[in-house]
Amino acid sequence: MVYNIQYDPKALKQLKKLDKSIALLILDGIEEFASNPVLTKIKKLKTPFDGAYRLRICDYRVVFYQEDNLMLISKIAHRKDVYI
Repeated sequence: MVYNIQYDPKALKQLKKLDKSIALLILDGIEEFASNPVLTKIKKLKTPFDGAYRLRICDYRVVFYQEDNLMLISKIAHRKDVYI
């Protein structure tokens, strides 16, 4: 299954604040997962992100929701800040 990617405006803001090389690495990781989803790369989250999934890319986490073939990116942050 291939996912269509949609970004929440807050996630885009968070992505723009990152260093350009890290942002490109994260975008490449998201694209790679969306085109070839490997379930071992994600984890279903519990409170406070009920129904969300986490994708690990180096020290950064991408929190997203999925519906059918849509991947809605809701948060992008460093691992120490993402769950706050």
